[in-house]
Amino acid sequence: MQLQDWVQRYGVVVGPEFLRVDGFLNHRIDPRFMEEVGRQLAGRFAASNVSCVLTAEAAGNIVAYEVARRVGAHALYAKKGHAATMNRPYVRTITSPTKGTTVELSVSKDYLSEGERVLIVDDFLYRGDTSAALADMVLESGATLVGFGFVIAKEFGEGRRVLSRYGVPVATLVSIIRMDPETGKIEFAAAE
Repeated sequence: MQLQDWVQRYGVVVGPEFLRVDGFLNHRIDPRFMEEVGRQLAGRFAASNVSCVLTAEAAGNIVAYEVARRVGAHALYAKKGHAATMNRPYVRTITSPTKGTTVELSVSKDYLSEGERVLIVDDFLYRGDTSAALADMVLESGATLVGFGFVIAKEFGEGRRVLSRYGVPVATLVSIIRMDPETGKIEFAAAE
């Protein structure tokens, strides 16, 4: 099954901006779906010599793992909050678009440093704030940002425009133009 078909069949539109994919992507995980996600995103960045795949806790963790496994890199996730055991963290504060709360993201300087070639991945691209915060940490570390990869992009959320300032590729596997909560219909962009 194509990823777009999977999203249409199993995703639930709960508002014009919100799509529930917790049955296969970010609560209960379908290994077949995630395997295909990993294969496709790894393929898009195969020539980028990625050494680190970075995401934000928690929905992106499995995406990062699947991609990292396929490109022979480490998977790294930014923790929400600041762990007492984390040495010398890079820290950014963002507002969660789904929860509306302020969240602090932390990545240890022990695991993100100069010399790394970093690909940032996540389940959704909407406003781009989370990925931009991660990209800023990558740049602060002296590492090289090679691109962004997302399973689903809500193209009406301006995230692609926000991330364009980094001058690296932004790859999405499923791009949504519009969602209608009344009918449950999802309108997709043409495949990249």
